[in-house]
Amino acid sequence: MTPGLDNYNAASTAIHIAQGAALLVLGLTEVYAGEPGKRLKLFSPAALLAGGIAMALVMFYFLGGWSLDNTMVALKLKNGFLIFVSFACFYASAGLSQLTFLTSGGKGRGWHYLFLIFLAVIAVLYFSVASRVGAEAAAEVRVYHSAMGVTLLAAVLFKLLHGFRPRRGLHLGWIMLLLMTSFQLLSYREVEGAFDTRVVSIRTEMKPVMPAVQVKPANKNAKTPPAERARN
Repeated sequence: MTPGLDNYNAASTAIHIAQGAALLVLGLTEVYAGEPGKRLKLFSPAALLAGGIAMALVMFYFLGGWSLDNTMVALKLKNGFLIFVSFACFYASAGLSQLTFLTSGGKGRGWHYLFLIFLAVIAVLYFSVASRVGAEAAAEVRVYHSAMGVTLLAAVLFKLLHGFRPRRGLHLGWIMLLLMTSFQLLSYREVEGAFDTRVVSIRTEMKPVMPAVQVKPANKNAKTPPAERARN
């Protein structure tokens, strides 16, 4: 089974929605970060982990019809789509890192910083999405995903600064930027022609072939003309 372009576009749109939903839950959960209830805090890592799993399921469904072999073939046909595999891995990794930090009672600060590193890597990946699509759609895709990358990177920076200087403004900035990124992802619809197949045609010019001219060998037995004999 070879997926059509509509399958790739639908898969990309669904993946963006899954990412937006995960960041939306993260942002809303951070609103209640100061509350003592631990169960509520666990919603955000669960959403990130679920988002990573959902992206993988989306690719299995739209690209392979629940077949692993068909999905691998579809990814080979469109190598640029492999970036969404990276997104799935990093979203799930961010969720696991935050889950480990929260269940440790806040003692394992290294897991918290690892969580922020994964979010920063995800933000950087958004800047490279445009290089994985067709040339005709690259400019429009670059605008949308650059905005996503900027807002998510800014959110990570606000959260990092808040860890060193706890200020309400930094915490609100972290939440607002997360929500902005999530809304951008939720409203994104894949650009027309993003995964079109580019056909390269090669033209060769045929040079005209000159017909071969047959030269008759001179007859040695031919008599020398009288004029030439006179000159000699």
